[in-house]
Amino acid sequence: MTFDLPVTLTIVMFLALGIFSQWLAVNIKWPSIVVMACVGLLIGPILDIINPKEVIGHEVFGALVSLAVAIILFEGSSNLDFRELRGISKAVVRIITFGALISWILGTIALHVFMHFPLPISFVMGGLFLITGPTVIQPLLKQAKVKKNVDSVLKWESIILDPIGPMLALMAFYVYQIISQGISFVLIIEFILQILAVLIIGFGVSFIFKMLVSRDMIPQALIPSVQLVFILLTFSICDEVLKESGLLAVTIFGIMMARQKRHDLIYKESDHFIENTSSILVSSVFILITSSLTLGVLKSVLSWQLVLLCVAMIILVRPLSVWLSTIGTELDNKERSLVALMAPRGIVVLTVAQFFSSLFIADKVDMAKYITPVTFGLVFITVVIYGFSFRPLSKALGMASTEPPGVIIVGEGEFSFHLGVKLREHNIPVMVFNLFENTNEKAHELDFETFKGNLLSSSDRIYTDLIRYDKCILMTKSFIFNSLAFNELVPEFGLKNVAMMPVSFDDDQARNNLNGPIRNHILFDDRYSPRWFNQYISNHNIIEVPAYDYEHISEKDMMIYHISDDSEVTFKMNNRPLPKSDSGVYGILKDIYG
Repeated sequence: MTFDLPVTLTIVMFLALGIFSQWLAVNIKWPSIVVMACVGLLIGPILDIINPKEVIGHEVFGALVSLAVAIILFEGSSNLDFRELRGISKAVVRIITFGALISWILGTIALHVFMHFPLPISFVMGGLFLITGPTVIQPLLKQAKVKKNVDSVLKWESIILDPIGPMLALMAFYVYQIISQGISFVLIIEFILQILAVLIIGFGVSFIFKMLVSRDMIPQALIPSVQLVFILLTFSICDEVLKESGLLAVTIFGIMMARQKRHDLIYKESDHFIENTSSILVSSVFILITSSLTLGVLKSVLSWQLVLLCVAMIILVRPLSVWLSTIGTELDNKERSLVALMAPRGIVVLTVAQFFSSLFIADKVDMAKYITPVTFGLVFITVVIYGFSFRPLSKALGMASTEPPGVIIVGEGEFSFHLGVKLREHNIPVMVFNLFENTNEKAHELDFETFKGNLLSSSDRIYTDLIRYDKCILMTKSFIFNSLAFNELVPEFGLKNVAMMPVSFDDDQARNNLNGPIRNHILFDDRYSPRWFNQYISNHNIIEVPAYDYEHISEKDMMIYHISDDSEVTFKMNNRPLPKSDSGVYGILKDIYG
């Protein structure tokens, strides 16, 4: 039964469904795209609760998708960190050039042969299917903890091709348009002039925005909003200059911003704003698109032809492109095999596919209405297969780390060293970052890995392999330093994985001023200062009590951590107790409380 909902409620409902789907995916540890696909299919073609395209209207629906794609592509291109390009390996360069060309050609053939798409559609979608999706790849890499070579190749392939894939598809669409209109000298000159105008607008807008910011002509609070308006205006104006060229212009705008801003703090707020906006739009638009699919179209697409297409993409196209392009690179055969067996398509692929679908439908190209459902089928199948097979596959090939999740300890005190030793006894990797060089000798004596450079510098973190570590505890004596480090490291490690030592404030008023997320991430007991912990540990030790002796831990003892049988550590937070467990060990400080 289809509900006739107001347009406003429909839009808000899909925004909410997108965000709650991501939240649910995190909690059940599923790929978010799988959850979103299930939600979209349930409320759309399966239960027929609502068809947003019918409620909103085809024209408005198309405009919303187009604007969303513009913001998504700007976000992807503006986050390219050109400082990292220096570390790109020979294998990455080969895969994103020679390998991408092979994938494009073979993908075009597969779409034409198995799905019987016309060559123009096959050619355009073959370029789009190059995208492997960083939003899907990176969580899987972090979960599997594969070797650095494989991690680097897969990460960089997804990051670089994410904005480039749609551009290649757009170029292919332009070629189709020129050919379909009949090749003539006048038409080619007109097209070149229009492309030049679009390029000038894309580059010009970036320089104008940068100039306005550098000359303090835009208040800091308005920079994110003004940037968003620039993105939308650039997209819309360029679409009037040359149909469907807005995506090219906003991607150029984004790339130029990535080069110009150099990650200055002045752009940090606007980066977060665009990133959050893109995250909301990606999830919401994905569910909008999947719920707009009709059951009839889905049934006509879900066939042995789609299965053959997916099999060809997974077993033939991807392995052939990787194996041929990585001959003579630094990857060994096992690493090449794992890279070849990992290419899930992400949300951006389906979102942009919907955009191209509307263009081909407007040109009355045969089978254009099947572009979105076929793309959805490929995205869903590849995410499910790769998402649930990558970790066991990487273990079977010996490419996954068997170490437990590691801990980075920021601090130079005796307590931090003692805690690190206890963690190492359980084979938990420990990395130390010290403010003072004279403590590095002790770290090396204890066989701790030390962070080279400044942990709070994104430039230094880029060139350090941190994939072994998923927790960071801040144990310096300086609350100011710990607070700055907390705010810097949370985006990289996640809010629940960063914690800091108690605040060494003497008066209650100063202590009560500590609000926000930091209050919930104070380690151990905030009534005791870092200095107290260092003094205590000079004459005492952390005592470990087996979980089956939990009852023997008295109210006088301070709980520090719990380490499971899998050597995963959970630290005690000030405002919540450690959960009781039947296995593992508890670390305590004996007889602290009177």
